Amino acid sequence: MKKPTTRKKSIADALPTVAKWLLLAVFLLAGVNAEAKLDYLYNLSNFNGPIASSWVNFGIDTAQKELYVVNPSDQSVDVFDKSGLVVHSFGDDGEFGVIRGLTLDDSGTIYLLSNIGTHFRVFVANFRGALQEELKLEGLSPLFTDDFRPDRIFCRKGHLYLVDTQQFKVLMTDLRGRYEDGFSFASIIGVNYKKRSDFDIRGFTIDGDGTIIFSIPVQSQVYLLSPDKKLKSFGQRGSSPGKFNVVGGVAADDKGHLYVADTLRCVIMIFDRTDDFKFLGEYGYRGFATGNLIAPMEVAVLGDLVYVSQSANRGVSVYRFASE
Repeated sequence: MKKPTTRKKSIADALPTVAKWLLLAVFLLAGVNAEAKLDYLYNLSNFNGPIASSWVNFGIDTAQKELYVVNPSDQSVDVFDKSGLVVHSFGDDGEFGVIRGLTLDDSGTIYLLSNIGTHFRVFVANFRGALQEELKLEGLSPLFTDDFRPDRIFCRKGHLYLVDTQQFKVLMTDLRGRYEDGFSFASIIGVNYKKRSDFDIRGFTIDGDGTIIFSIPVQSQVYLLSPDKKLKSFGQRGSSPGKFNVVGGVAADDKGHLYVADTLRCVIMIFDRTDDFKFLGEYGYRGFATGNLIAPMEVAVLGDLVYVSQSANRGVSVYRFASE
């Protein structure tokens, strides 16, 4: 009698069904088809080691290649060089009040947005945080004289942008605080004030060309509003690579890449805005191991370095962008 033909079992054949699905998930999470990736380098540190912090805010000095970090817990501002080591600190004496954010112009002058009492103020300081003056905003339209409480500040190509993400207002002035332009973008994105929670802005930035970029978690969308008020958006709800679960901070580089944090999935995703927001890859995994992320929020980009703030005193993790 002819013996039945047998074949050698592959590793995949030998695995139980559940294990096969786990193996597939590992390959997907590893980004087998990724066109870009982030390599973990280190956490921001001082001479004693990594600095513990939670959900800090960023400012970038592109000329000096330095990162400014605002820690909301003690209102200190730490300045880091490209190696991730702190080189200077200021603000912890309360001179600037409650610092909401900061930005720098091309000369290294710092503009700090602060709350003192119920009013916001803009302070001007030199590149190491020495107070020079308080900026007086002049010639404002009625849209910005009442019910305007900015929580973000940006400097782009000689213009200051003050943003109230609660009221969807953007004020633009020159570097001396003189009014240039301003508008509400609520109607542009279809805000229904009766369902305000559906439009809670989480991440917000402005790129070098003046395009406003922000994320709304409940809608699982990232929006881009150009200077001529043209609106684009992208995003899809889900838990697989490239999809948004609870979308957080956003950042843009000068090569057309968008970096998007997902606070729940604990990943940083990369998209190509020049190619219909094509998903290029992601990095991250929830956990306390080296390079992992815990509830990532704000994202900043300086050259090929990507900075990510986290919760649970995990500090700021630094990654290097690389194309596959």
